[in-house]
Amino acid sequence: MSRELSRRRLLGTGVGMVGAAALGASPAAAHGGGHGHGHGHDDHGRGGRLVPRDRLGVQQWSLRDATSRLNRSVSGYLGGPSFPEDPTDLGPLTPLAGGFAAVFEYLASVGYRGFEFFTLDQGANGPITTQQIRQALDAAGLVSAGSHQGGLQQMVDETYRNNQIEIAHTLGHRIIGTAGNPANPTLGTLAAWQGYAQQANTVGAALRAAGLKYFFHPEQDWFRFFDDPAHPELARVHRIDWFTDNTDPRYVFFEPDTMHTLGGRARFVDPVDGSLFDVNRWYGRLAAHRRLVAWHVKDADRNPLPAAGANPFVQEHVRPRFPLNNGVDVVYVGEGSIGKGHPCDIDPEVLGFERWFTRFRLTDPGWFDAESDSGPGNATADPGRSLRWARISARNMLAMRRVERERQAWR
Repeated sequence: MSRELSRRRLLGTGVGMVGAAALGASPAAAHGGGHGHGHGHDDHGRGGRLVPRDRLGVQQWSLRDATSRLNRSVSGYLGGPSFPEDPTDLGPLTPLAGGFAAVFEYLASVGYRGFEFFTLDQGANGPITTQQIRQALDAAGLVSAGSHQGGLQQMVDETYRNNQIEIAHTLGHRIIGTAGNPANPTLGTLAAWQGYAQQANTVGAALRAAGLKYFFHPEQDWFRFFDDPAHPELARVHRIDWFTDNTDPRYVFFEPDTMHTLGGRARFVDPVDGSLFDVNRWYGRLAAHRRLVAWHVKDADRNPLPAAGANPFVQEHVRPRFPLNNGVDVVYVGEGSIGKGHPCDIDPEVLGFERWFTRFRLTDPGWFDAESDSGPGNATADPGRSLRWARISARNMLAMRRVERERQAWR
C-alpha cells in the first residue's frame, strides 16, 4: 500500500492538513492529562503509558544553545500553565539555565531521566571533565542515555574507540553511535557499502566485548539508492535496506529518527514505479531482530510546497497569537503531523507516535529521546524556546498511551 503512494500525491497535497496539525490539541490535552503526567495509568497495563518515566530522554542537539551559554546570562519565557493551548500564556520572564549542571537540573525538574550527548563541551561555562559531567548528572538525578560521538570512520581507529569506551563507562551510557554518514564522502557503490558494513560489524563486535552497543541514527542520505554502474541491479535498492540486511544484528543497532526517516522516504523515489521506502516494514525488521535500541522522537509539520528533492517537513511554524519572534514557534513533540499521524499527515504510512511506539517495541536500553533540530530559537526574540520545547515535549510524551488495536494486530 505505502509503496504505491506516488511522489506527486505525497508532495502535492494542499495546506489543510498541515494547518490541522499545527492547531490541534496536544496529546496531554487529548488524553485529558492537562499539564500533569497521567497519574493513575499503569505503564505496562491496558491503556498504559507508552514512554516509561525512566526511559524519557532528550538529545543535546535540541538544547545546544542552553548547554553552551553561560548560566543565567539571559532571560526568556518557559511557558505558563496553559501554554501552548493558550499561546499568550508565556509565564514569567525567567533567568535561563546554561551549562551542563543547570540544564540537567532543569531537565530533571520537567520529567526527563536521560540525556544523550553529541559533545562534552559546555561552551561559555568553561572546561569540564567527563567525571565532572557524571557528577552533574548524578546530582540532578539523570543518567547518560548515549552518545553521538561514534562516527564510523573515527570508531575504526582503536585509540579513538577505546577513548569512547572509557567515556561510556565513566558517564554510564550503554550505547554509542552516530547521526553521520558512513564516510565523508559516502560513495554509492556496492564495494564501498560492503566496506562500511564490515567496518560497522568490527566496531560493533569490539563494543559488545566492552558491554556496549553500537548504533546508527540514519539521516536522509542513508535512504538514497545505490549508484554503481557495475551493479545496475542495485539502482532500485535503498542503501539503508542493504546496510540493514548486510550487517550483523548482534553487533549493529539502530536509533531511527522519526522525521528524517520520513524525509528520506519522500525524497528518494523508486526510479521505475515511483514507490516509496517502506518505513513500517523497516521498523518491523528492526524490532523483530531486537535491533531497535532507541527512538529519536522528532516531530514536524509537512510543508505543502516543498522544493523538489528537499525534505518536505518543517520543525517550526507560525502559532496564532504567539507574541514572540513574529509568531514563529517550534513544533513541540506530539503536535505535528508526524506525531499525530494519518489523516493529519497526508501519507497513510505515517502512523503517528502512539501507533508506532505500540507496534514496534524497543530493546535494551530502550530510550525515547525527544529531539528537535530547530529547538534553539532566535537568541534575541525567544531565547527560552529550547527549554520551553523540552518542557512541553516531555509533558506530551508522558501523556502518550498504548493503542490497543495496534497491540492486538501485532501480537
